[in-house]
Amino acid sequence: MKRAIAIIGGGAAGMSCALWLKHLGFYPILIDKRDRLGGSQNINPFHNTWYLGMYGKTGKEMAGDFCRHIEVESIPTLLGDRVQTITRNGDFKLRTGKHEITVQGIVIATGQRFKREEAIAEIPGSDRLTLSKSVYFNPGIIPITHGQVVAIVGGGDNGLSLATMLADTAKQVHLFVRSEIRAFGSYQQQVFEYIKAGKITLHKPANIHRFELCGDRIDMAFQAGNNSEQELRVDSLCFRLGFTPNAEEIVQLFEKGGVGCLELNPQGYIKTDEFLRTSIPKVYAAGDVTNPRDPCVATAVAAGAIAARSLDEDLQREL
Repeated sequence: MKRAIAIIGGGAAGMSCALWLKHLGFYPILIDKRDRLGGSQNINPFHNTWYLGMYGKTGKEMAGDFCRHIEVESIPTLLGDRVQTITRNGDFKLRTGKHEITVQGIVIATGQRFKREEAIAEIPGSDRLTLSKSVYFNPGIIPITHGQVVAIVGGGDNGLSLATMLADTAKQVHLFVRSEIRAFGSYQQQVFEYIKAGKITLHKPANIHRFELCGDRIDMAFQAGNNSEQELRVDSLCFRLGFTPNAEEIVQLFEKGGVGCLELNPQGYIKTDEFLRTSIPKVYAAGDVTNPRDPCVATAVAAGAIAARSLDEDLQREL
């Protein structure tokens, strides 16, 4: 009988791991609380020119291709189903809202999520920003800002790339970087070219003091560098605040079920060895939930393969 493996999370890492496990002779079961496989790529409208062989395809299109591959391989998939308990008596026993399954190993591929208003909760007025249709937290949304004054908060890849996307059509783009710019060098170069052209204004390091909704617009009070407090009224406000791991829920399930304690790093990501083994035997983690240096589709797919190979190696020792 084939050994069953539960893969919690149906993004690129989880699907890749399931595919490898099937061809290594296992019976993988993909579990995702969402109604569709694909993870964060389902909200990615951008063309992915970085992934070999997929030139010109958007993240959404790539997710569709990955899903179809899983369907062709007839890999069991539990969608819209959340793991509720995990216990262990030799094998792992998982109970979801709809099923009970027994498996010999678990791969955690729950990924990460973009930070929302909780990341700026200390700034006065931030609690009202969700009331405005002109405020955007989702990095998968490109607002229509033709002729507008736009503020973007974030110094990573998403913040700088959005600034360059909007700079040609917006009246003015104000880029707020709270500490240091962390984006790729190519993005930084493009932004500085727009700064020279007068289309982007960079505020760095920026300390935002408060927000206030003013009709359809947003007022911001801030201090940049050694300058005194300034005020700015914008038509659109976009936050690109980075990401946080989807690890809390799975950690609690292992602890409540008496299975063990998943070791995390200081940022809350799951710690693994170089072959993606976690602190709990026969439990592995792959993809963005492990905080790879370069989180992207390519590294997620590779991580899924590595986790599958590690699992195969470990379970072979028991035969």
